[in-house]
Amino acid sequence: MIAVPHIRPAVVLLLLIPGLLAVTGCSSSPDVPEGKWTGALTPMNHPEMQTSVAYNVATQDGGLMIDVIGPNGNVVRAQQPELQGDTLAFRFPEPEENVMLTCRLGRTEEIPDGFAGRCTDENGQWARFTMRPPAT
Repeated sequence: MIAVPHIRPAVVLLLLIPGLLAVTGCSSSPDVPEGKWTGALTPMNHPEMQTSVAYNVATQDGGLMIDVIGPNGNVVRAQQPELQGDTLAFRFPEPEENVMLTCRLGRTEEIPDGFAGRCTDENGQWARFTMRPPAT
């Protein structure tokens, strides 16, 4: 599915190219505008490698939904999504390695109005994800 070098190809793949990451949250937030977000995934052991990802952000049933779309079109549903202050947190199963990834993306000056952070597996392997908001 997803291939991320040294996070285990599957974990990186999942991180880099998660098809659809549906994040259903407790409540929607104007701090996470709806629309098509863009970003990248960078594996921990290959900082020079970046894979483009896209995110469709919407609200559904009063909650936040984020579809993460990787280059290969794979889809993964996030669990327990939550915007806590300036941190967007969620979990999702990495399909190739069959491990759960825990993600914490925070606000950063590097990406105005966006998020950046790590998705980590149970063994401590991680990839850095970025989310840039839709153009206004």
